Amino acid sequence: MKKSKVDREPTEEIDLLDDMLSSLVDLLIEKGVITEEEYEKRIKQRVKIK
Repeated sequence: MKKSKVDREPTEEIDLLDDMLSSLVDLLIEKGVITEEEYEKRIKQRVKIK
C-alpha cells in the first residue's frame, strides 16, 4: 500500500493531531482504561505549553 503525501500547513497538522489525541483519550476514558483524573494528573502534567 503506497501512502501519498498530503500537503498541510503546520497549524492544520497540529489541529489534526490534537483532534486525534483527544478522540483517543475520550475512547480510553469511555472504555474504563483510564479516568479523567488520571489523564489530568499523569499526561497533561508532561505537556508544557510555552
